[in-house]
Amino acid sequence: MVKLITVERAKREVRRLQHYIGLAESYESDTLNKWIVKEYAYTNSIKKVIEKANSEELTVNGEPLSREYAISVINGKTYDELHKILRSGYRLKVKPNTRKYKKWPHY
Repeated sequence: MVKLITVERAKREVRRLQHYIGLAESYESDTLNKWIVKEYAYTNSIKKVIEKANSEELTVNGEPLSREYAISVINGKTYDELHKILRSGYRLKVKPNTRKYKKWPHY
């Protein structure tokens, strides 16, 4: 079912999305960490970031890019606006839904 939206809210959402697209498209990926951030912005998938890094033979200290390293970059200290947006989205994505898994009462 489609959620109704006001025209003003739709305009704000369009501006927000255009800003996000602009950030991602103009992002300078001059370090491995920034490359990870940019690829995550495009794929929203740690697995796809790692696969692309491996296909491009990108390494960390001579080792292939690991899932743990990519997660630590995305979830680590932010250093720009795009990274801040992605980190908050990543944290929401992986946050356990506590309402969905209610604990049974202990007797």
